[in-house]
Amino acid sequence: MGKVTFTLPFAYPLPNRTNGFSHFAATNQKRAMARSVAAAARHLVPPTPFEQAHVLIERHGVREPDTDNLWGGAKRLVDCLTTPKLLTVRTEGARQRVKNKRGLGFVVDDARKHMTLEVRHVQSRLCDQKTVVTITEVRDE
Repeated sequence: MGKVTFTLPFAYPLPNRTNGFSHFAATNQKRAMARSVAAAARHLVPPTPFEQAHVLIERHGVREPDTDNLWGGAKRLVDCLTTPKLLTVRTEGARQRVKNKRGLGFVVDDARKHMTLEVRHVQSRLCDQKTVVTITEVRDE
């Protein structure tokens, strides 16, 4: 059974801080998250993505956010853990689209049949803020 753990040196941003930005600013934030995950865990990516996995995200922050912000903020991070997949082109000559284009290949997809997600808040001091991600492969026995 495979297990991957890595730490981001910041508490991931909450939707209260990221809503209302332009499309371009939001895209830059998604790219920044993907770069941060790649820098922290590129050497930990499994040779083949986990077919089923349990993902635990621990956000070490000063204040405990309400539940919807805690879970909603984890979306950009979860999207980085998935695997990119080419989508079917329906119209001849149309541009090829990619599902999970910023995914790094830890888990096949973030759908329920591939991933169970658990997000927790851990109280910490301002200087100790971070995000700890643990991905555990789940095998049907």
